[in-house]
Amino acid sequence: MARQIYAQILREYGERILPAYHPDSRLVHKVLNRLIPASGLQDQEWEVHVIDDKSQKNAFVIPGGKVFVFSGILPICTTESGLAAVLSHEIAHTIAHHSSERLSQTYLVLPLALAVSYLFDVSGQVTHTALEYAYMRPGSRQQ
Repeated sequence: MARQIYAQILREYGERILPAYHPDSRLVHKVLNRLIPASGLQDQEWEVHVIDDKSQKNAFVIPGGKVFVFSGILPICTTESGLAAVLSHEIAHTIAHHSSERLSQTYLVLPLALAVSYLFDVSGQVTHTALEYAYMRPGSRQQ
């Protein structure tokens, strides 16, 4: 599904996507490369595409780490820090999606962990530890 969306976006904006060597593309790539390690999503194949459209003040990320930034938002960002704020927001959408996938998998694990905790560990520490290792640690991600 993500590949189809990606292909559709490339078809729609293909002629307006700036080359990787363009200063705007290089700037977005540079800032994104600094943000990725903090996101916990280093295993994605991140790609940056800057769309030459000064009237659009927007950016978005589609599943799989495909980043699209419209050139119209760059003057609003004014600095690398401003651009980092925009890209961080977009990365957060990706993180939230993955978190919701993990949480949707808890419908079996959570009741079991709660039952074990109720029967053997009134403090709830077993439940907390089980959920932390199963869903919150980076090694558990299915991305």
